[in-house]
This record gives sequence, structure tokens and C-alpha cells, in this order.
Amino acid sequence: MRTVFGIDVSKASSEVAILVNGEKIHGYTMLNDAIGFNHLLNDLKTVHNPEIIFEATGVYSRRLRAFLEEYGYAYTQLNPSGS
Repeated sequence: MRTVFGIDVSKASSEVAILVNGEKIHGYTMLNDAIGFNHLLNDLKTVHNPEIIFEATGVYSRRLRAFLEEYGYAYTQLNPSGS
């Protein structure tokens, strides 16, 4: 089973979409703070080997990247230009 967490990072919050085998099963808005990251962490812990994908959004994605690295989660960071 493939579970993907797609995260659209903005300044104050991020949109999280959780897909299982390509079908969206859940989505929510997460604040880019300790409470929001804790919510994401709880969701990530429920999945074996989650795939995490987000777009590099300069300073806005740095906190998410640091959080994922702190907890040992691999991620894919996409180039916003699409190339």
C-alpha cells in the first residue's frame, strides 16, 4: 500500500492531502507551528514508510523540512518552476 502525504506549504499554514494508492482519503489545513507539526507527526506515525512530497517555497518550507529531518522522515522536495 502506497501512502503519500502531499503538502502545499504557505506562509502561515499548509494544506495536507493524504492519498492511499492514488486516492485522496483525507485532507486538512495545518498551521506551520508546533501544534500543526505535532498533528502531522501523529498522522505520519500511523503509516509504514509514508511518502512525503512538498514544493520548495523558500523560507516557508524550511520549518517543515527541518521538522521532517529532526524526526528522520525522508521527503521529496519539488522545484516550484516545474523543471
